[in-house]
Amino acid sequence: MYVNNRKVFSNSAQVGLAIILSLFHGLTLANQFDDFITNSKVATYDCPSDDLIPQLDTFLADPAISPTQSIDLSVLKAHWLICVGQYQPAHDLLTNLLNQPAMNKSSYSYASAVYQIGFILDVQEDPKRCNYFRQAEDLGRQQYKDIFLSAQLSQITACGQKDQDIGLTLGTLFALLEAYVLTDDKQEVAHIHNSIGLLYGSIGQNVLAAEQYEKSYKIGLGVYEQKNQLATLISAISAYVGSGDFENSKRMIDELEVANKKVNTPLSNSWLHFAQSRYFYMTGDYAAMDASLVKWSAFLTLVSDKQQDALYAWYSTVVCLKNDDRACVKKFIVERAIEDEKNTSILSNNKDYLRFLVEANLYLGNISASKQFFARYADKLTIKLNQQQSSAQVLGVANLYTKINVLEANISKIQRQHIQNIVLVILLLAGLISLIYFTIGRNYLRKLATDTLTGLRNEQSVISEIKRVKPAINGKINAIAVFDVTNFTEVNSQFGYLTGDTLLKKVARCLTQVTREHDLLGRLGADRFIVCLKDIDDDTARVLFDRIQNSLTEMVLNTGSGEKVNVRSSMSMYLSAEGFQDVVQVLEDMRMSFSRNKTATVI
Repeated sequence: MYVNNRKVFSNSAQVGLAIILSLFHGLTLANQFDDFITNSKVATYDCPSDDLIPQLDTFLADPAISPTQSIDLSVLKAHWLICVGQYQPAHDLLTNLLNQPAMNKSSYSYASAVYQIGFILDVQEDPKRCNYFRQAEDLGRQQYKDIFLSAQLSQITACGQKDQDIGLTLGTLFALLEAYVLTDDKQEVAHIHNSIGLLYGSIGQNVLAAEQYEKSYKIGLGVYEQKNQLATLISAISAYVGSGDFENSKRMIDELEVANKKVNTPLSNSWLHFAQSRYFYMTGDYAAMDASLVKWSAFLTLVSDKQQDALYAWYSTVVCLKNDDRACVKKFIVERAIEDEKNTSILSNNKDYLRFLVEANLYLGNISASKQFFARYADKLTIKLNQQQSSAQVLGVANLYTKINVLEANISKIQRQHIQNIVLVILLLAGLISLIYFTIGRNYLRKLATDTLTGLRNEQSVISEIKRVKPAINGKINAIAVFDVTNFTEVNSQFGYLTGDTLLKKVARCLTQVTREHDLLGRLGADRFIVCLKDIDDDTARVLFDRIQNSLTEMVLNTGSGEKVNVRSSMSMYLSAEGFQDVVQVLEDMRMSFSRNKTATVI
């Protein structure tokens, strides 16, 4: 009886342990899902990294994932699909998510899903986008500032423009810009500049639009995911081409081609060849345009973007027309007529497209259709001209800038009044602090930054100085060399620490004598020294480092006991045209390289 009870107890313990382990495993997985969701989240105006997607898909397929976690990851997946041009799959996924019973309508994921659907509809120029943007703005208010800002900007640029004076609309955007500049959030500031560019482009002010897009691109370089950086670059190129500034267009297309080598997605490649095709079209280089279209078509099949499909069909037919391919032109005109009947043409308001339809129908001998499109083309030009020359708009924009200047002046006046109230106290404090600093503080700070043995900068000080080195210009470089006194430990052991200290002092004096006044010198650790040369020719840097190394090699130390010791040292160097904000990582890379090869050069 006793044995049986023990067996029953043993079986129960095993079952209990299995349950505990299962619960612990489930809790661990849940924490992994939550951590991934938290760490992967990006603002609506940025893009998730491609590197996240394999892990995201793995988690979505895991049966242990909760419905809420699945929704959060699916919204993130839809965001990524939009960023790579897969608009239809993203729309289908988001629509399905909004109908999920587990979807919390007060959650970030719900608000993000609503905004993303609006964004997809905006790309397709679907009027229903405004309903989603208004809903997303309400959902994001007070709690999700990225969704709130994105929805707000989308409404300003895409909804209700016909009912609102352009000057007032621009005023709203510039007021937002002023407010967000003060927060120093570069992502948001770049996003607002992009929206101002969109608004200028909508009234045909392509020069002003290009300026705003380029600002957005440059600000976003340091803060946006690479795919997202290219979107504003494409907008800038389109605006420059539209303004007839082909020099800047070519400059930015070249920049896009370089940047795309890092991104290299179907969407980014499609953007690149679209930009090239449009540039060649506007400059009349139809042979180059034809070559670019061939490359574009290979990537376009991997992107679900109706607008790019329509543009590709148009540009391809331009080449057909130039090549006297009557069947190709006729096929396009017939298909376009079907689109017109369905009212699905995305390009119907594009003046360059209407001009092409005039040429194409004339080529086919369809005079009545050509007259019809010419009338529409003339109307479009008139509308554009009126928009650009409207005195109300010009005065509105002028008034806007006047208000901004007045506002800035008022802010400055208020600030001056506050400053005047406390200026005497500040002056007194500043005088006292200056006195303390120049009599005591500077000496103290200098001591803190100096290695007491060698008189050079200590490690913390020299690293801090090197981090502030700016990128070199005019084909020059910045250079770092680290010198290791390889027999320091040996000298210390054999002749005592005083002789070792004398050795380090002698090395420091040698470095000071051989280098230039504005070079940066310092001691790293016990037996390592660093030399940084700023804004110097590559060959000159190498010669100078070799000279330092030779001087150290020729150095002889008198030990005091009649015995002389040759200094032994090794050198590793790093050359770069960039600054050294990442000097700590550079030194680690040099150390690793040095451990493998006693004399290392890192370029």
